[in-house]
Amino acid sequence: MIIKKMTAWFGTLEGRSLELGPGLNILSAPNESGKSTWCAFLRAMLYGVDTGQRAKQGQQPDKVKYLPWSGSPMSGSMDIETSDGPVTLRRWTERANQPMQAFSATVTGTDLPAGHTAEEAGQSLTGAPREVFERSAFIRQMGLGVTNDPELEKRFAAIVSAGDEEQSFSETDDRLRSWLRRRRSGRRGALPELEGELDRLGREIAQLDQAAGAVGQLEEELSRAEARQEELVRRMEEARAAARRRALAELAAAREAVQARESDLAEARRQKDAAARAVTDTPFGDMGPEEAEKTAAADMAQAEDFLRQAESLPKAWIGILALVLGALAAAAVSLLLFPYGLASVAAYVGLIVGVVLWRKSVERRREDLLDRRYEILDKYGLREPSEMEGLLEEYSRAWEELSRAERAETKAEAALEAALDRRKASEEPVLNGLDFEHGDSEAARASQAVARGQRDIEALRERRAVAEGRARAMGDPMVLRSEMDRGQTRRRELLAQESALTLAIEAMGEADAGLRERFTPMVAARAAEIFAGLTGGRYDEITLARDLSAKTRRAGDAVGREADYLSQGTKDQLYLALRLAVCDLVLPEEQACPIVLDDALAAFDQARMERALDMLKELSKKRQVLLFTCHDREREYFEGDGDVTKIEVDHV
Repeated sequence: MIIKKMTAWFGTLEGRSLELGPGLNILSAPNESGKSTWCAFLRAMLYGVDTGQRAKQGQQPDKVKYLPWSGSPMSGSMDIETSDGPVTLRRWTERANQPMQAFSATVTGTDLPAGHTAEEAGQSLTGAPREVFERSAFIRQMGLGVTNDPELEKRFAAIVSAGDEEQSFSETDDRLRSWLRRRRSGRRGALPELEGELDRLGREIAQLDQAAGAVGQLEEELSRAEARQEELVRRMEEARAAARRRALAELAAAREAVQARESDLAEARRQKDAAARAVTDTPFGDMGPEEAEKTAAADMAQAEDFLRQAESLPKAWIGILALVLGALAAAAVSLLLFPYGLASVAAYVGLIVGVVLWRKSVERRREDLLDRRYEILDKYGLREPSEMEGLLEEYSRAWEELSRAERAETKAEAALEAALDRRKASEEPVLNGLDFEHGDSEAARASQAVARGQRDIEALRERRAVAEGRARAMGDPMVLRSEMDRGQTRRRELLAQESALTLAIEAMGEADAGLRERFTPMVAARAAEIFAGLTGGRYDEITLARDLSAKTRRAGDAVGREADYLSQGTKDQLYLALRLAVCDLVLPEEQACPIVLDDALAAFDQARMERALDMLKELSKKRQVLLFTCHDREREYFEGDGDVTKIEVDHV
């Protein structure tokens, strides 16, 4: 992929453009000229603006940081060259809270879709998701270091195992540990909760085993109370059924009234829609009678003007008369002044040609004027302007019919609203009549009698329960023992799962360590090769930790040095080498996405800068390189080199 042109309304960039070349591009501008903004814009065009990003540690999210200073919506375009041909990406803002979420990808110079979507454009064009691109090819002065990320883990795992990129170790490890925590985590988790429940069941079963049941002395009295209660319940149900029938009848009447008004409203709307179609089907659309009359009058006046102009043109007989007179004159001169009469004949022939041409011009003008008149009449489906009056009357009648239909619709809506209000007003007393617990209706009184009888029965049952013993008051011992058996079975299953998850976490850790032992040397070896070139062979070894932090060893030294002990320039060289090594390993060569560097060489001295520039130029043979710099020295180094594109970025 090669970026050819970018145009941005993004932060400080107000309609500014950059035209880039293939290979190495040196883009020079002083600080605060928009270099970092161009880099952020490039990333936003590929991957969009992360609207879920939040402010943190005093740093504003991109959706706020890069709002155009003029207040215009955030937008931009980018012309690129891909293996499938030229493509133009566009992103723009349709909603203020969703900057640059609208997207199109078309074949450059056309409206033909190029087959990319807003969500996958960056990955399909660069061959890498946003997280991998930011940790490899997107190199900023303050972010040269490579941080770990699940997406980067997937790429490395795919490289060393020839596998897919669907899962990373950290994601899988987090998932397994989450499952393990669900089973046991201090006093929480399925196992502790289940063990607590088993303890409770054990105590209750022990109490039931110790308790004894006895014959209740109140069984006969309870039987008589239950018989009386059955009679009360029968009466209560009859009273409630009668109350429900009355309520349903009243509600049905109100509902039918509403349905009738709804039907009237539906018919009114149907008639209004038909009237609206009758209006819009006319040549005047929905202009309104006054506007239609003005428009028609103007068009008919123009049509009449075209006719007057056509009729005012000279007639064909004038040309014919001129030809006859010319012929007579030529003949007379020929007879009297021969041979001078031959000149008269030649002049006559010229006259004929002129008259013919003049006549054709007049006829074309007349036909053009008449055609323009017919176009106006055809617009209204008329043959003569005199028919317009009837057409306007027809339109006026259609408009009046629409007005009547709209008034009828408004009236039907008001009638429906009134019916709804009446139904609502009638519902409250009806529903009050269905309050069987409080009220003073027959059904309510029957319900209250049943409630009193039930309280009496409950009191009798409680006294009987005391006599029968604590066992029956607490529950069925067989049910509790069944719950205990199920709990013990579930506990054994959870313990087996806990053991399996622990084993899986340990195995995953060992597998991840093995994978890292394979890919970190690959990254370190390639980074060391690049680092040696950048430092002129002064450093020849790099080692990487699990989090991709690096240390290096200078040629001839016995031990390596942590990056924090290096000078800023050497540290930047180290992490630039690491970034370029990651690019070599994780970015697909067949797509060759650009490498973007934002003041990445700022801390390099002259010699280090020259070696870095030579390396970047060599790298640019494989993929486009965009080097933004606040110095002139990079551009001056390639002075006269036609293979390097040198651009002075416009100041803000």
